[in-house]
Amino acid sequence: MAPRWAVKTKSKSKEDTSLFVRANAAWDRGDLRRAFELFSEAAQAGDASSQLDLGYFFDQGLYVKTDKQKAMHWYCEAYRRGDPGAANNIATLHRDAGRVGKMLWWFRRAVAMGDYDALLELAKCYENGRGVAKDLLRAKRCYRRLLSSNSVTEFSREQATRRLSRL
Repeated sequence: MAPRWAVKTKSKSKEDTSLFVRANAAWDRGDLRRAFELFSEAAQAGDASSQLDLGYFFDQGLYVKTDKQKAMHWYCEAYRRGDPGAANNIATLHRDAGRVGKMLWWFRRAVAMGDYDALLELAKCYENGRGVAKDLLRAKRCYRRLLSSNSVTEFSREQATRRLSRL
């Protein structure tokens, strides 16, 4: 499952921001149809956060049929507008499709853009030798770097803490 990394990026206009806010409110209410419509409108207008969330709708099949190609399209649009969460989600799509080389490149890109939650996935790769040579020292460094960040999810922090204590 791709994580929902809704990174609030600058919108092109107040209208885009309003659409994004209204879309999230509809999502919070469970009105996925309305959320999808509003995210779609804002995404078409160039709002990166809405593009990320629209990609997530396609990725997870929320209100619409699951469509990984459309998810990738919207994640790439958000990435082009500088959204680091989009890079992380692109990596996750590559991981789920078994494209290990691309997965690693995108997780590293996400980290370089400031999405330190991607360090969890990189550390797992080093820990398990998935796509890279098994390297527990590098895995530990990734976990420690994640734990030293103030901008990671509680889930990533808990996972890193648990995995680091086992190494």
